[in-house]
Amino acid sequence: MHGRAEEQRLVDGLLADALDGRSAVLLVRGAPGVGKTRLLEYAASAAAESSTETATESAGAGAGAGASGIRVIRGTGIEFEAELPFAGLHALLHPVLDRLAVLPAAQADALRAAFGLGPAEPRDRFLVGLAVLSLLAELAGDGALLCVLDDAQWLDRASIEALAFAARRLTNEGVLLLLGARDDGADSFRVGLPELSLRALDRSAATTLLAERDPDLADNVRERILAESDGNPLALIELPTVLTDRQRAGDLGPAAPHAALLPLPERVRDAFGVRMDRLPDPARTFLLVAACEETGDIDVVSRAAGALGADPCAVEAAERSGLLRRGPGGVVVFRHPLARAAVVHGASARRRRAAHRALADALLGDRAASEDAADRRAWHLAGGRWAGRADRGGLGGGRRSGAATRRIRRRDDRSGARRRPLPVPESRARRLVAAAEAALAAGEPRRAAEAAGQAGRIDRDDPLLGARIARVRATVEFEDGSPARAARLLVAAAAALGAEYRDQAAGLLMEAVRNSYFAGDPELARDAADRLGAIAGDSAFARALDGLAHLLAGDAATALPAMRALSDSVLAGAGIAHGPGERLIAGSMGMMTGDDEASWDILDALVADARAGGLVGWSAHLLEHLAVVEGFLGRHRDARAHAEEGLALADSIGQAHRVDHLRCVLAWHAAIAGDDRGCRDLAEPAVARATERGIVRTSAWGVMALGLLDLSLGRVEHALDRLETASLGRVGNHLGATFFAPDQVEAAARSGQPARAAEPLARFERWAAAAGRPWSDAVALRCRALLAPSRDAGRLYAEAVALHHRGGRPFERARTELLYGEWLRREHRKAEARSQLRAALEAFERLGALPWGERARAELRATGVSTSTRPPESVLDRLTPQELQVVRLAAEGLSNRDIASQLFLSPRTIGYHLYKAYPKLGITSRVELATLGPPASARG
Repeated sequence: MHGRAEEQRLVDGLLADALDGRSAVLLVRGAPGVGKTRLLEYAASAAAESSTETATESAGAGAGAGASGIRVIRGTGIEFEAELPFAGLHALLHPVLDRLAVLPAAQADALRAAFGLGPAEPRDRFLVGLAVLSLLAELAGDGALLCVLDDAQWLDRASIEALAFAARRLTNEGVLLLLGARDDGADSFRVGLPELSLRALDRSAATTLLAERDPDLADNVRERILAESDGNPLALIELPTVLTDRQRAGDLGPAAPHAALLPLPERVRDAFGVRMDRLPDPARTFLLVAACEETGDIDVVSRAAGALGADPCAVEAAERSGLLRRGPGGVVVFRHPLARAAVVHGASARRRRAAHRALADALLGDRAASEDAADRRAWHLAGGRWAGRADRGGLGGGRRSGAATRRIRRRDDRSGARRRPLPVPESRARRLVAAAEAALAAGEPRRAAEAAGQAGRIDRDDPLLGARIARVRATVEFEDGSPARAARLLVAAAAALGAEYRDQAAGLLMEAVRNSYFAGDPELARDAADRLGAIAGDSAFARALDGLAHLLAGDAATALPAMRALSDSVLAGAGIAHGPGERLIAGSMGMMTGDDEASWDILDALVADARAGGLVGWSAHLLEHLAVVEGFLGRHRDARAHAEEGLALADSIGQAHRVDHLRCVLAWHAAIAGDDRGCRDLAEPAVARATERGIVRTSAWGVMALGLLDLSLGRVEHALDRLETASLGRVGNHLGATFFAPDQVEAAARSGQPARAAEPLARFERWAAAAGRPWSDAVALRCRALLAPSRDAGRLYAEAVALHHRGGRPFERARTELLYGEWLRREHRKAEARSQLRAALEAFERLGALPWGERARAELRATGVSTSTRPPESVLDRLTPQELQVVRLAAEGLSNRDIASQLFLSPRTIGYHLYKAYPKLGITSRVELATLGPPASARG
């Protein structure tokens, strides 16, 4: 390798890190022919050499040969498989699928289903990515694993999603994932992954390479090749191969081959094509069959090529051409992706169809019992039908494997597709809707919207099909646009369904009410709730969502009883099996009615079930709600850990709305801790994005965090202005405005502007009266006390503290005790003040509310009491959020493999976190975790 010393050192370092147990991911990108494939081959060779040396040393030391070497698995994206779900992932992993048995059952089933080897669809599309992570970690074993994927720009979207999910979670498994992709096709992998951009060789390296490969070129020819190759290594190697002896000697003439009329990749591909054209027909047939069989299985390729007239000599001629070679395990490997492309593009559609049919017949041989072979045969049968249609402007993505076809058929079955033969236009519309739903599940909203739009233009008469189209469009709109527009799409689709499809219409309208809540639009919520009530009657969910519409309109007295009834009924069970969506709604209702304990009971169990069931796509949403309720309950350490976990998960699977809301939840905790920069960095960008897109729920939480920050740091005027401005806009329709109303009242009172407290006080009192919770009644009394004359304030504060003692929201209790203590000190009742201030200080220190604790400490000093300036530290505070999660689950007796499955990590990463946590906790083993006591439990 000329001119790549720096890149080789980088790869060597990453391989050394893998042997030390550190994982890494690197996307190598560049122009075709610039050397990506060669660098990946260098990595594979270096890994093989390292394994050989390790095995020799281990054997010499008597430690067991090869126990800590580097295993290598390889795959290549193939252009004409780019539309086949999981085709790229299957090409990479099919040699190691015998290891699926060691994975957790849900993950193994998901991967089998993705590859068409199981009876059902993956329950959660992200569970496939988790299975890939677990499998890679398992393959690394006690050593390391190098996973090489070339031509990644041709990977199908489902494979990209699964690999990206796994890549973002690789930490301490000893796995190195190297991806090669063209510059114009690397965008899918770029988010969050390290990159190495390969550039053209400099003049010195290019000259050396050309001289080494073609030392007999005339000087003028060498200069011409150097100029036209522009430092591209593959061009330097391939362009001279098409020259005649006379041209190599210097007689280029006026019309030399490969004058700069075409882009360089096409010229290089043509150079491969010239080399192929020189071969006899049997060798060209063998090359074409090998190009059409992505596994490179020499037995299958030879049988198929033989059926088309290619004798054994054809194999030798193809290898002598340099276009392909024998790889490990007896597979045939093309020298470069452009060589494969030259072979495929140089063949007619008729020859390509014949090659696919021959391969399908060859797979009926001695591997007929293999499900993998059966699926590949179905794919080749489809290829025999569709090859060439793209050339004629037909369906370029029409080739599907049997597994992909079965997946789409199952989607149609689940959506109520009729079993009678369908007219051609309707059938195409259904296929387009299925494609739109698949694109949506794969995280491609633009493709989903385009396919749904095409389906709508083809068939406008089928109401169920229209409902599916509307749901796709609404989901895309919700994720990338406005939740209000998404709600309107759903309402219109429900209206079009009519009485015949009441259940489907009810589902659409439930989503519409939810979207209206996100948008803070009471009129839209009212319309959707009324329509839902007319369809669903007196069901608990219809009543609760009707209550949510009333809450958005400010009618808490009507809203909260119906909302609480739902959370109570779901918590009670009543023999009804509710899905995660229904249980999440019920848990949310508990939180919105102030019943934090009931909400936590529902959500904690739901998160546990989602972990056990591998519901990755649901988990960030569930963790967000659980973190909010835990924050209200004063379990701040657990709340931050769950919010951090949810944020990492949402970010890795592209849930942009969830990312911003979780950032605002974490900003609220940063505000309590007095972390000015941290709170602003988290909340301000999220609020700006949410405001632009009309996501009022996120805006309200972000504003609440920033207002509390100002209040925590004594910036009461700023807090008042910020919260008042928000409450006068759309945010004022949202429950978040009710939750930050007490902060608004305190800011008004402390800034000497009590008149500005009237509206937020009335807002909170309406909600508190309907909620009927001791803590909310106490906060309402505290707000009254802040505004009351001195003769009444003491009584109101005392009543508030007494109510707080009945339970709920410890941060609010401590704030009431602080304000009461401050009032008592000003009234010269120092002994009574000390009692309140000590209780407040203790709570603030336990909650990590540093500025609030300093304020209580200062008040105590004013009463003549000196206090420590350093709050006592819990050993658990020394842990990172991820270490805390791992330690908690390990304390419950779970194995590393079980913990990995629940936290969507690898077992080796779990072991690494425990290794880092034990010294911080002052222990050396799992057994000692029990000595940490209740703080390590789920309740924090």
